[in-house]
Parts: sequence; C-alpha cells; structure tokens
Amino acid sequence: MNKKKIEDAVRIILEEIGEDINREGIKFTPIRVARLYKNLFYGYRKKLQVMDEKERNTKVEDNIIPITIFKNQSKEMLIRKVNFLSTCEHHLATIINGECWVGIIPDKKLLGMNKIDKIVKYFSARLQIQERLTTQIVDWININIKPLGVMVIIKANHLCAELQGDNGEFITSAVRGKFKTSDKVRNEFLNLIK
Repeated sequence: MNKKKIEDAVRIILEEIGEDINREGIKFTPIRVARLYKNLFYGYRKKLQVMDEKERNTKVEDNIIPITIFKNQSKEMLIRKVNFLSTCEHHLATIINGECWVGIIPDKKLLGMNKIDKIVKYFSARLQIQERLTTQIVDWININIKPLGVMVIIKANHLCAELQGDNGEFITSAVRGKFKTSDKVRNEFLNLIK
C-alpha cells in the first residue's frame, strides 16, 4: 500500500468538497486516513493459511493469518456469531452492526471456534458487497476445512443506503453440504440462532 498516494488522494477529495486542507482539524486528516486504511483493508495484503496443531507454534510470516485446525472427534453442529464491520465497494461507506452466524458440521477437521472470527474479519477487511462476503466465508470454510456442512447468515446495516434515506438493513445467506440437503439440519441452525 502506497501511503503517500492515499494521502494525496484524500487531500484532493477534501479540496474538491470545499474544505481548507490547512485548517487545524483537517491538516493531518490525509495521514490519519492512510493509517486507518492500512488497518481497515488488511484483507488485500494478508492471506489465510490452514495450520495443524504441530504447525501453529512455528514462526509465521507477517502476511499470514494462521487458521488452526484439529482432528475432529464429533459430528455435532458448531455455531459461532461474529460481529464485524466492512466497507461498501459502491460508495466507500461503512457497513455497520454486522452480525455473521456460521454453522459448521465438521467431518475430519475441526476449526478452532475463534478462527471463525478471523475468517469473517479477513474477508470483511476489503471493499465488499454483502452477498459476496457471505459466499467468500462459506466457500473458504467449505474448501479448506471440508466439513459435512456449512451455513453462513449475515445481517448488517449499510450506511450508503441509510444516507440516501432508505432502510440499510440487509440479510444474506449461503448454504453448503448437509445444511443444503437436510431441512432438519438447516432448521436446527435457524432455530438456534433466533
């Protein structure tokens, strides 16, 4: 990420909306925005990497987010709720109050529950539309962990819609494996997250 380019772009935006870029409260805004963007959009610079129990204690490169897996002993459903925020790719407005429910029926691999938070927040740390975010999370888990089933439901409030006078709340879902083929399994998940 080129910090200087972001600072220059923010200065241009501030000038174009009519702001005095040398005003006391504004003059450091380009620097603050560049620093914020580095933290907010780490999903472009880093990558998720599955690691087993043996690998998790090894030194990991700075651009890797380790996702620890374990041998599974159970076929019971696991559910995790993750709060997140993201940024709308259409307007660069914040997606707030994000709630992501992830249901997994594991097979041979068990995903550490707090690692679900890392997966959700990694894909949220990019410019997004909620439909793609939902699919990226469910597909990453499905491909890399290979559970018997995985389901993701996201509910979030899009400030871009709110700022235009509309209701900004959206709900999306993505379903794979047993959650797709079994009404009983899907309904159990839906009842548990109510």
